[in-house]
Amino acid sequence: MEDQPISVADEDDQEVMTERRRRFPILLILVTLTALLLLVIWSGRKPIARKYIDSELARRGVPGRYTITHFGARTQRLENVVIGDPDTPDLTAEWVEVRFGFSGLFPDLTAIRAKGVRLHGRLVDGRLSLGALDRLLPQPSGDAFRLPDLDLALDDARMRLETSAGAIGLAINGRGNLTNGFMGRMAAVSRRLDSGGCIVEQPAAVLHIAVMDRRPAIDGPVRAKRLQCDTAAIENPRAAIDIAFDSSLDGWRGGAAVAAGPIRFGAHGVEALKARLSFEGDPRNNDGRITAQLENIRAGGLASLLTGFEQTPVGPIMNALSRSVTSATRQLKVETAFHLNIGESEQILKVAPFTIQSSSGARLELAASGQGGLGWRWPAGNMVADGKLSLSGGGFPEAVLRIRKSDKGLEGKYSMKPYTVPGARLSMEPLSFDDDGFATHIRLDGPLGAGKIRGLDVPLSGQWAKNGLLINASCFPLSFDQLHIAGVTVAAAQLPICPRGAALFQRTANGSMTGGASVTRPQLRGAIGDAPLMMTARQFDLALAGPKFSMDALSVRLGEGADPTRLDIENLTGVVSGPGLQGTLSGAVGRIGAVPLLISEGAGRWTLADATLGITGRLSIDDAAEDPRFRTLVSRDVSLKLRDGVITGTAALRHPGSNQLITQVGLAHDLDNGVGHASLNVPGIRFGSELQPENLTPLTLGIVALADGTVAGSGRIDWNRDSVRSTGDFATDRMDFAAAFGPVTGLAGKIHFSDLLGMETPPGQTVTIDAINAGVAVENGVVRYQLLPDQVVKVEEGRWPFSGGDLLLEPTLLDFGRPSERHLTFRVTGMDAAQFVEQFEFKNISVTGTFDGVLPMIFDIHGGRIEGGRLVVRESGGTLAYVGEISNEKLGRFGNMAFDALKAIRYRNLAIELNGSLDGEIVSKVIFTGTNEAPVEARKGLMGGLVGLPFKFNITITAPFRSLVNSAQSINNPRGLVQSTLEQQRANDAAKSVQPDESEKVR
Repeated sequence: MEDQPISVADEDDQEVMTERRRRFPILLILVTLTALLLLVIWSGRKPIARKYIDSELARRGVPGRYTITHFGARTQRLENVVIGDPDTPDLTAEWVEVRFGFSGLFPDLTAIRAKGVRLHGRLVDGRLSLGALDRLLPQPSGDAFRLPDLDLALDDARMRLETSAGAIGLAINGRGNLTNGFMGRMAAVSRRLDSGGCIVEQPAAVLHIAVMDRRPAIDGPVRAKRLQCDTAAIENPRAAIDIAFDSSLDGWRGGAAVAAGPIRFGAHGVEALKARLSFEGDPRNNDGRITAQLENIRAGGLASLLTGFEQTPVGPIMNALSRSVTSATRQLKVETAFHLNIGESEQILKVAPFTIQSSSGARLELAASGQGGLGWRWPAGNMVADGKLSLSGGGFPEAVLRIRKSDKGLEGKYSMKPYTVPGARLSMEPLSFDDDGFATHIRLDGPLGAGKIRGLDVPLSGQWAKNGLLINASCFPLSFDQLHIAGVTVAAAQLPICPRGAALFQRTANGSMTGGASVTRPQLRGAIGDAPLMMTARQFDLALAGPKFSMDALSVRLGEGADPTRLDIENLTGVVSGPGLQGTLSGAVGRIGAVPLLISEGAGRWTLADATLGITGRLSIDDAAEDPRFRTLVSRDVSLKLRDGVITGTAALRHPGSNQLITQVGLAHDLDNGVGHASLNVPGIRFGSELQPENLTPLTLGIVALADGTVAGSGRIDWNRDSVRSTGDFATDRMDFAAAFGPVTGLAGKIHFSDLLGMETPPGQTVTIDAINAGVAVENGVVRYQLLPDQVVKVEEGRWPFSGGDLLLEPTLLDFGRPSERHLTFRVTGMDAAQFVEQFEFKNISVTGTFDGVLPMIFDIHGGRIEGGRLVVRESGGTLAYVGEISNEKLGRFGNMAFDALKAIRYRNLAIELNGSLDGEIVSKVIFTGTNEAPVEARKGLMGGLVGLPFKFNITITAPFRSLVNSAQSINNPRGLVQSTLEQQRANDAAKSVQPDESEKVR
């Protein structure tokens, strides 16, 4: 090998190589030493790491315990980690692994894995605090929050989060990069959350968590057992939520499908709710839209406001509104936008615009003005309002409400088109209102009690006062065009109404309602049918409590002319009760047209319901004639009804002293045409010791007394505006009484009245009489008569069998209407003297002969008398014989001769003349001539020549009439005279009670 020449370059290379050979051992030593150093460090990595972690925990003042079970170049694992107070740690974990990567010269945390993590956190003023862990977390730099670029894997991680509303339990599992791709699941539960007066019972959520492009999103079901805020409660609220947050977690958007039910708002409620919610916002402000469907809404408070107006003009309107509310609330669809602002001290929720559409066709819309709408501010409880509400369809009136709440207060205007429903119509001027009050004018047609009112015009003004709401605090005019009630039509009128108390209507702060109205001297005009009507009163008062009202000195006049139908009531009170009115009345007096009956002392109860006015109670009835034909009767069970302009009623009329039922009355009267009738049923009037005819009618005074018997029958009174007609039929089977001419027994018969009130009959009325004893008894008589106007009795005929002949009462007129002489002429025909004497049982006297005659009698206020009475024997004459023994031996010669002559006398002429008072001295003349047919004992001396001569007797007898015949009987039997005298005295007393003196007659 040839040696090559060496250049300078080669020499330099050799030097380099030589130098490297010298340095290699040194480098090898350094590497070896470095490796040995790293080996020493690596072998002591855990003590070093523990020392570093402990010093860092100590520097930050964080208690902690842990065990390092692995410490690799990229991965470290800690087990049994406890951070915070060992007794109440803020964090515990079974194990935690962290992984680091290198970006340049510095390691970065790239992944965390943990299992069995338990955290205890608190949410304070909207910030999350993890206790001692807060001192290990990076301090806020002021930059927006961003999720770290970190792979996170959590297995069985749980957290107890304490909030001002209550404790929440959280459980999280998931894995993935927190900037993109993390997927997990979180469950949240609580027993009870209480915030701002709202309580959520047993809330729970199971949510899926996902992070894409640093934007977390959650979705899943959320539910609770109950959500309650004051009187509002939502049962079983539940939602499926879907929310996406921005990368800084201070903004979100999303939606929810919500369902709940039932829902209660005080007296209101919803059976079921379904809704779709979309929203976006941040911790301060949120905006969203809601579309909801509500089933079977219960508007309890509204329903109560719409009830209790029956029988009032607004009744049909309130009923129509109630039906519309019921129909509209079966199903509602709600669409609205909302804005929720959550401040540090208050929260505000506003909705606008919104639309509520009912399946019934009703529609309520809110259009907001500017940034307004309707809403609520809490916890202050203030209303937020600025917008226009419009209502239409579904049976509701078309109405617009403009409302605005400003610093000055609440103000607005309500406008409504005329609202017409069956039976009523309401129109009103625009109602303006503010915090001071409101004012409007309403016009109304509708029912009033059992009738209706048209054109009711009422101004309304309201004031908000410290003690509540005052409506119409001063006097105002109330007017109407026409009022029709119970067949009565009242013409247009205007009444000055003044409030009683502070206002016509006052609603106090505690919710009670007071108030009332009064009208002084109200006057109303109208008509019933064609008959004009006038109603006046001294005072009308109405109190809303009840409500109840009263009227003093109520006066009603129906018709014109001299005989209007009238009713005066001293006091009438009433109260609203159920579907109508009811009350009391007292001091009622009245008369129905020309019907001659006066009603007085009326009192009782009245009702007005179902178009019917009813009255029950008591009253007195009198004869309206100038000279009353019957005395006062009373009823304690009157029942009257007024319906469709017709009065019907019943009453049992009784004698006030004995309480005996006199008649049962049934009444009907048509106010429209003035036609009516009354039926009278007399079941049986018993005359006796407790009741006499003069107790019922003055017409019997001086005619009959001491009546004993029963009268029964029926009658009917018919009337119209021009006339009154009455009829009746009455009968008695037996009536005994004392008359001016003597006792009457066994009177029986029927009577038909062609004019019952006027006590008039057609001709031919008949009664039978068992006996009349005017001193001489007459039996089995029949009397035909007629009652004429003005208490005149026309006697057509009277007939009695009389001692083989007849006693006839000649036709006559008896005027009982005024003090006057009443003439009765009795005619005797064919009287057998033997039968006449036989009825007196004169054993010592025997008489024969047939008599005729006349007995004119006159009755007046002084009693009865006979003037020109005369009985005359017929031409055939008769006989008279005294067959008794002469008991006095000292009669003298002429006396003995007279009695001898009386033993057998035949007469051809005999007349009895009667004159004088029946109850006083009557002068009787007996004149007859005859011949002594029996042999007379011979007499010595002068008298011996008188044998066989005719005798003429002229006898005048003066004696009380009823004792006259008895005196003759006493000749035979003195004891009979005593007995007869006593009986006669009793008869005289009775007759005197029938014939009153002047003082009694005037009374």
